[in-house]
Amino acid sequence: MMADIMDFIRPTNAFELAAFAKNHHDTYQFIEPIGTELSGKSILITGASKGIGRATAVRCAKAGCARIAVAARSSLEGVIKEIKDEAAKLLARISKLLLGGKLDILVNNAGYLPEFKTVIESDPTEWWKAWEVNVKGTFLCCHYFLPFVLNSKTKTVINLSSIGAHTLSYGASSYQTSRFANVRLNEFLAREYEDDELIAISIHPGGIKTDMAANFPEMLHFSLADEPTLPADTIIWLAKERRNWLNGRFVWSNWDLEEVESKQDLIVENDLFKFRMTG
Repeated sequence: MMADIMDFIRPTNAFELAAFAKNHHDTYQFIEPIGTELSGKSILITGASKGIGRATAVRCAKAGCARIAVAARSSLEGVIKEIKDEAAKLLARISKLLLGGKLDILVNNAGYLPEFKTVIESDPTEWWKAWEVNVKGTFLCCHYFLPFVLNSKTKTVINLSSIGAHTLSYGASSYQTSRFANVRLNEFLAREYEDDELIAISIHPGGIKTDMAANFPEMLHFSLADEPTLPADTIIWLAKERRNWLNGRFVWSNWDLEEVESKQDLIVENDLFKFRMTG
């Protein structure tokens, strides 16, 4: 059975990537917010009505974020209430509007996962929708909001990608190539705005059983074992200070970030976690 699964997903070097540090499936003490991590900062989170985006918005309130803007195609009423409730516990001041002409953190979380089908079997419109949401959507948010991010001191963009960017799963050409493109686009952001000191990081959020995962093949549902607080708190940890040593790189949310932090010299010296061909 496992051999069939491995043949289906064709993980290339994904497992070696996962093994860079010990793994977690939920938040843990090193990254769990205590209420001051994002104090005074502003953040915009796309795809925030449910799943990872919703969890991130609520955890940002727990981290003391001063201004939280949330965007989604579906209703935000519930998540806004959760944000306000969490903020009230910390006496944090929460607003739905970004003020002062600056944005500290942009989180491009909105995503789309089509049903797994081969290139011939795929509906072209459905196949392209993953690129419209995952790539064009990320581009548009960067296009319009980067001027505000660059006007801040934190200057951080976090782009959701996937381990799918590193695998060749049967029928996943739409989703996995779009997530591959997310990582490369992230590298371009770091490169084009290096003189402006932008920090751009792409992340794999883990295996989260969200609504988006409904199109995930049944045989792979066993891998959806992580809690949404894991990527949410990972995002907060990444954004609470400027992580120059991770700029332009891909981060696996399951990694133990205390261990990863101890290896930052190794990461920089070997220019790890970027797409490269070796010969």
